[in-house]
Amino acid sequence: MSIYIILDVVILCLFLIIGVPVPLCFAAAVLFLYMTGDFSSSGFLVSAGYSQMSSIILLAIPLYIIAGNIMSQGGIATRLIALAEVTVGRFTGGLGIVVIFSTAIFGAISGMASSAVAAIGSIMIPRMVERGYDKGYAASLVSCSAVLALLIPPSASMILYGWISGTSIIASFLAPIIPAILLISLFIFWNYILTRKMDIQSNHYENQSLSAWGSEVKVKTKKAALGLFMPLIILGCIYGGITTPTEAAAIAVLYAIPLSIYIYKEMNYKQLYNVLWESGKITGILLVLVFFASMLSRMFTMENVPQILLESFTTISENKIIILLLVNVFLLMVGMFMDDISGILLATPMLMPVMHGLDVDSIQFAAIIATNLGMGLITPPTAPILYLGGHIGKTNLKSMLTPTFFLLFGAYLPVVLFTTFVPEASLFLPELILGN
Repeated sequence: MSIYIILDVVILCLFLIIGVPVPLCFAAAVLFLYMTGDFSSSGFLVSAGYSQMSSIILLAIPLYIIAGNIMSQGGIATRLIALAEVTVGRFTGGLGIVVIFSTAIFGAISGMASSAVAAIGSIMIPRMVERGYDKGYAASLVSCSAVLALLIPPSASMILYGWISGTSIIASFLAPIIPAILLISLFIFWNYILTRKMDIQSNHYENQSLSAWGSEVKVKTKKAALGLFMPLIILGCIYGGITTPTEAAAIAVLYAIPLSIYIYKEMNYKQLYNVLWESGKITGILLVLVFFASMLSRMFTMENVPQILLESFTTISENKIIILLLVNVFLLMVGMFMDDISGILLATPMLMPVMHGLDVDSIQFAAIIATNLGMGLITPPTAPILYLGGHIGKTNLKSMLTPTFFLLFGAYLPVVLFTTFVPEASLFLPELILGN
C-alpha cells in the first residue's frame, strides 16, 4: 500500500480525534491525496461526488430527520414515552425498559443515534435519577440504546448502505431487525440485573390494582394513538409496497406537522420554522460529507485500496472465520473514530470486494456493518455517542464505564458475532418477505 494512502488515513483519523468537523476531515483527506497522488484532473472526482450527492434516495434522510425533530418538539415523543412508561411501569427496572424502547424507536424515526440521545436523554435521564437510578447507568443506557437507530428501520444508515452497495433498501432495512430484537432482549436482561441493587423508588403503577392500571393504560394509549400511527404509516407503506422509503418519509413529515400544530397544539409555526432550519443545517452538513466521502472513496478505489485490504486479510489467514473477525475489528475501529454515516460512506466501498471474496451476501453485510459500527460508537476510549450521553446526562465517562462494559460484552458483542457467523439471522426476513 502506498505510503501516501497510509498518511491520508492517519490525517483523516487525526483530524477526527482533535475535533475538526467531519466533512472538513474528509475534505482534507481528499485534498492531501489529490496533491500527492497521480490524478491528472479533478473534474471526474468532482463529478463523482456530485452524482452521488444528487441521488433521489438521499432525500429520504433529511425527511426522516425533519420527522424526528417534529416528534421531539411537537409532543409526539412525549406521549409515546408516557405510554411506554405506564405499560411497563409495574415491572422492576421498568423505567430502564422505557428508555430502551423509546430511544430505539425515536432513533429509528429520526435516523440518527445522536438525535435519540439528545431528545430522549434530556427527558429520561433526569427522570431516572429522580427515581433512584444511578446517573452514570442512566446515561449509559440511553447512549447504548440509541445506537439501535442503526438497526431499526427506517434507518438512515441502511438507506446509505443500500444506496452505496446497490442492495435493495427494503432488504437492507430488514436485515438487521432480528439482531436488533436480540439486542433489545439482552439490554432488558442486563437492565434487570444491573438495577436490582439500586435503591429505586416505586411508582404508583406498581401499587395500582390491575383494573386501575388497565384504565390508565387505556387513557395513555388514547392520547398517544395518533402518534403511534406515525411509525406504522412509515413501515406499512414501505413493506406493503405502497411507497418507496423516500415517499414514506415525506408522508411521515406531512402527517407529523398538522398532528403537532393543530391536534396536539404543542408546536407553532415559529417552532416549525426552527425545526426546518435546524434540519436543513444537518442536511447541508450531511451533503457536504457525502460529496467529499464519495470523492475519497473513488480515489481509494483507483488506488486499489479494497483489493490491497483483501490481500492483507488473506495474507494473515485464508480462514473465512479469521477474515470475518478481522473485518469486525476493522469496522469496530471505524465506528470508534467516526459517526455511523461517515463510517458507512467510507467502509462500504472498501469492504464490499472483501465480502464478495468471502461469498458473504450483501444483505447479510448490511447487518454486519450496522452492528459493528453501532458497537464502535459506544466503545471507549473514543465512543462519540457515549460522550454525548454523558454531556446530556451531566455526568462523566468514568461513572458510565461499568454499565457500558456489561452492555458491550454481555449484549453487543454476542449479537455482533451471531450476526457475522449465522447468515440466517439477517437473511431470514428478507427471504420471507421479499423472496430474495
